[in-house]
Amino acid sequence: MAEMFTLQRLKLPPSLYKCLATTNVIESPQGGVARRTGNVTRWRDQEMVERWVASAWLLTEKHFRKIDGHRDLWALATILGRQAASPSSQEKIA
Repeated sequence: MAEMFTLQRLKLPPSLYKCLATTNVIESPQGGVARRTGNVTRWRDQEMVERWVASAWLLTEKHFRKIDGHRDLWALATILGRQAASPSSQEKIA
């Protein structure tokens, strides 16, 4: 029962409730990978598994949509104690 109220306890913006209250953000990409690799019956080695899963993720990624409330994700980062990366720091990394 306590898990139900975690979003309210964190005082997240209501726009993030819909996407964070479910596991769809995790299950949907995993389902896409499973659909694309489900017919493989003979995995030869670890490298083959990694190649297939990576390519399945890239194909699945093309079908991703923005999550509801994506503009308020900065609030989640702040609540979790992470600083939002500034554009200048992202350029230094790239």
